[in-house]
Amino acid sequence: MVVLETLLGLFIAFGYFFLFAATALENIPVVGAFMPGEVIVVAAGFAASSGDFELPIVILIACAGAFVGSNISYAIGRWGGRSLIERIAVRLGMDGGKLDAADSYFQTHGPITVFVGRYLSGVKAFIPALAGAHHMPFGKFMFFSTLGIVTWTVIAAYLGFYFGQNWETLVGVFKAVGWVIPALVVLVVGLIWLINRRRRAARGESENG
Repeated sequence: MVVLETLLGLFIAFGYFFLFAATALENIPVVGAFMPGEVIVVAAGFAASSGDFELPIVILIACAGAFVGSNISYAIGRWGGRSLIERIAVRLGMDGGKLDAADSYFQTHGPITVFVGRYLSGVKAFIPALAGAHHMPFGKFMFFSTLGIVTWTVIAAYLGFYFGQNWETLVGVFKAVGWVIPALVVLVVGLIWLINRRRRAARGESENG
């Protein structure tokens, strides 16, 4: 509960400005490694449940902060490349295997990785940088990044709003859910792609027949 009490105190002292700054910083390599990513928005949702904040504004501010931070991360990767990202990760003592796995997955499933990365603690701040390093088109990055930011923020804020008193249990559940939601999205996208592919194949056979 110490983390929750500390964050609530900062929210009360600095208001929405702290929420914006915290969500922006947690999405930037280096500083993001020291920010409790899963906790910040959940704590803000909990603060809204006690009447200190408005939940819709919490969601908007948190999305705006994450949006700014993600774009800074993308710019770092675009400017510095993969080698800079790796040097940052090493300096932070980050598990190189995680970064390599994220990078490998990104090369095969770039857009989905940008979305899924929003839910993965430990590499969240590095995914946009990898997108920049791989020169993903900015428009495509923006679409999938925004989709991930909005869904993650809404879920985190509402969980904090309704279940914030059960703090430790909530954070554990949220981390678990974080893997489930992007997995379901990937499954749905895969099914849609497979269905469309079969439909195109069926149309091609009927035209040839």
